[in-house]
Amino acid sequence: MKKYILILISSLVILMLNSCTHMPKKIEKYIKKHCDLEMTDTCYIDLRKALKTDYDTMYVFNSLIPLTGVQNIIGINDYGKCKNPEKTLIGHDSEMCRIILVKNNKVVYEDEYHYNDYNTKFSYHDFSIVNGQGIFDGSPIRVSGYICIDYVFKVIKTSDKHYIVKKTGNVSN
Repeated sequence: MKKYILILISSLVILMLNSCTHMPKKIEKYIKKHCDLEMTDTCYIDLRKALKTDYDTMYVFNSLIPLTGVQNIIGINDYGKCKNPEKTLIGHDSEMCRIILVKNNKVVYEDEYHYNDYNTKFSYHDFSIVNGQGIFDGSPIRVSGYICIDYVFKVIKTSDKHYIVKKTGNVSN
């Protein structure tokens, strides 16, 4: 009986560890499987397929902005459900950002992206900038983030065998 319990617990731990893969790791795994970067240094990927998530809008926010500003920009007032959204930042580390995918006014995927932790770099600075208003500690504050409605991205293999994933024009797969 103890053997079965140990197997069950081990299986649950492995499942939990595999399901907690962050966005850059998922993208990197998809690139390695679907892009032939031995002969060329670029390819195009459909981010919806790489993340196994259908979305219509991607938002990227630096971590140290108030939750109320994010709610205002994405148009979902109950995003990030917490007791005091006007006293809450969406992140906790200046070396990360939050990526939010939305479909039909619902968050369908979100993840923290720690800039320096991955071989795959997600370049979002060429997205459109979106501005909004938030409240933090009782004071109104202007906030901004990045928005992208594209889902096809260009992958560039660098000389050190890392990947840069960046927005591209209207390329279809």
